[in-house]
Amino acid sequence: MTPLHLSAIAMVCPVGLTAPSACAALRAGIDGFTDLPYLDDDGEPIVGAVIPDLAPDLRGRPRLMALGTMVFEALPQRLPAGLDLQDCPLIFCTREPERPGARFNSMLQEIETGLGITFRRDGSCHVDKGQVAAFEAIARVAELLVSGEIKACLIAAVDSLIDARSLNWLDRAQRLKTSTQSDGAIPGEAACLILASLKPMTPTSVTVQGLGFGMEPATVLDDEPLLGEGMAAAVRQALAQAGLEMHEVAFRLSDVAGESYAFEELVLAQSRLSRQPRASQDLWHPAECVGDCGAASGLVQLAWAEQAFANAYAPGPTALAHASTASGARAAAVLQG
Repeated sequence: MTPLHLSAIAMVCPVGLTAPSACAALRAGIDGFTDLPYLDDDGEPIVGAVIPDLAPDLRGRPRLMALGTMVFEALPQRLPAGLDLQDCPLIFCTREPERPGARFNSMLQEIETGLGITFRRDGSCHVDKGQVAAFEAIARVAELLVSGEIKACLIAAVDSLIDARSLNWLDRAQRLKTSTQSDGAIPGEAACLILASLKPMTPTSVTVQGLGFGMEPATVLDDEPLLGEGMAAAVRQALAQAGLEMHEVAFRLSDVAGESYAFEELVLAQSRLSRQPRASQDLWHPAECVGDCGAASGLVQLAWAEQAFANAYAPGPTALAHASTASGARAAAVLQG
């Protein structure tokens, strides 16, 4: 693929309201976990990670609207000089239809009207693919930019699992961490906005050198034996596009949110692709601080990688990001600072 430069323009999550502050908190291991205003079947509060500036009684669509507005408010001030919003298509990433939750339809138009901003309609689209949505968006952006007609694109992701419908969906599938279910995800929320271009347009950026996609037949929702084939296929494709081998990756990022299934899958994928030993290969998972952020988890990984490279604390020059959905979709991206 044609290398893409990504810059974190804005980010809000339970441990920070800007990309630099949030990623500094992630690096320090500061978490945003608290008792939610929701109870499990034993009457105990469900633990989750919430954005402090959002009122606890703000729920459903109004909560998503507030989250989206927060991340888009910073956009006009942080765009590079000479770049007009009306020249930038926007790829809007949200939860997958299979996961119950608040509606996203018309949300972007409402945010535009409220903030008085307008994005280029040609090329803009909505990607409702959950955790892999950001990676799908990057692939679409690469196609748009290669034509040369568009200078840059924006990728936004907004999601919150702090919603009764999403929590119930997780709980029914025995995937929610509760007082009686230790092997489960901790719900979170986040919004992130990234600028993508063929040439660097900001002081800091991370370069996507390879993308890969796959499908895992043994999902977290069934009892099929997990072999890690889907994630291995996605990582193999991403590494091939970047011209790298698994042992050349300095560190990895993942959307793993606490479930043993996801950790096992990463180990299986790594074992399938490793041909040479490596002394160490750190695994960073933002969810240990901000919980499962759903569709926003992909951009959170990319923003953290950008900040790690920019502030010289990345373990090496190359990173590998991973994403997976409950329905089996898998994605991976090779990143370089």
